[in-house]
Amino acid sequence: MWVIFSALLFAVCALSAFQWRFTLTGVLLIGFTQDVFRKLVVGEPRIFVVMVGVVFAIGLLSLLSRKGSVGLTEPFLKWTSDLRLPLTLFIVLLAVQFFHSLFRFGSPVLGIIGLLSYGAPFLAVVLGYYWANNLHQVRQFFKVYVSIGIFVALSVALSFQGYEWGIFKEVGAGLKIYDMGTVLMSHAGIMRTGEIAAWHIATTACLLLVLFFTERRNRSTLLLAVFITLLMIAIFLTGRRKMFMLFSLFFVFYIFGSAYFRRGLAIGYVIAGGGIMLVGWLVVEVIFPGGYGESVNNYIARGTTVYSAATDRFVHLGINPIFWAYNRVGLFGGGLGVGSQGAGYYSSIAIAGGSSEGGLGKIMVELGLLGLIIMAWLGLNGLRYVYRILKLAAMQRDEPRWLAFVLGLTVFLFVNVLTFSVATQLYGDMFILIMLGIIAGFLLGVPRMIVISQQRAY
Repeated sequence: MWVIFSALLFAVCALSAFQWRFTLTGVLLIGFTQDVFRKLVVGEPRIFVVMVGVVFAIGLLSLLSRKGSVGLTEPFLKWTSDLRLPLTLFIVLLAVQFFHSLFRFGSPVLGIIGLLSYGAPFLAVVLGYYWANNLHQVRQFFKVYVSIGIFVALSVALSFQGYEWGIFKEVGAGLKIYDMGTVLMSHAGIMRTGEIAAWHIATTACLLLVLFFTERRNRSTLLLAVFITLLMIAIFLTGRRKMFMLFSLFFVFYIFGSAYFRRGLAIGYVIAGGGIMLVGWLVVEVIFPGGYGESVNNYIARGTTVYSAATDRFVHLGINPIFWAYNRVGLFGGGLGVGSQGAGYYSSIAIAGGSSEGGLGKIMVELGLLGLIIMAWLGLNGLRYVYRILKLAAMQRDEPRWLAFVLGLTVFLFVNVLTFSVATQLYGDMFILIMLGIIAGFLLGVPRMIVISQQRAY
């Protein structure tokens, strides 16, 4: 298996080096197969989780060799000046905390892990920004991702059905969930854990809606509702209910955001929402009322409790970790990487403790109070810029799909920020970080894409 994967990785890296535009395809190919190969290799080596980063790095270097150093800054600074100062301060702070971690623990590896966790999505923005030249191109990329995501959901369902193939098991001992008066297994399908699988399935559902509302031709709302419902059931089977919340928030904010910018609620959103709820009710109450579906209902019942637990989870994992981090490391922070995924292998877990479970706590324990302030500053200025992009999209009367597209990406990234605030470990996955950065790059590239489309029109 090592030989097969090495050959595949070499081919993808070579193509990305000679043709950087292939990199996004390579990221999907390696990102969705690296866990499969890892499961089939004796010892399940952890090195597999960064292989997608190798492809991404080679493709980015190939791009920058053509664009030059200015290529790194254009996505963030060409169309706005609001991000310049907070972004500069953020980079300086990362450098300071890297050396803090290096001198404190005597190893650069921990700091490098931290640099990757913060830097990967920002660098992926660059790749996404330049890759996207028009709306059709991005939609094609989303179609490929959604197709693979549906296959991930199918693999989760097959795992639940009892297909004990090696590629369907979780890496390690697997997760058991003690809830609903029984023991529920977390089904991961072809991904290494149920949580990773759930994120990709939820992302598939979100991007499926973006594709639906940016389609020119007549669309089948019933077919959309069926697919969304099945994807939600697959999420329930992973046992990771917060991803059901992610999609729910995405859909609600998408509807209200559309109503705000269109100055009225579009009937298509109402029909789609009603169709999804109707099909979901039929599946839960009619198809799986008990008997054979009883075990399915246990997963669904647990998944729907995410709403009642949301407030407590936000306080316990969103707000409290800030104070836990302060009690452990003080206001300055404990050094870059101490709260990142994989930090436990370098004896720093005793420093971070539970403070790194939430996103705000992770920032506080690694970058200190100053890091929280700079990140908040960067986030607020970023929101102001994205709001201007939304207004620009709303002004494109001859192509109303721009608004649905920009709004979809904005809401998707926003709900991921909310999820990060209570579930930081999920966002230590390199593939997820790169995907988020690429999608953010598509969003920041909208002014560029609109200019290109207008130039072609003339």
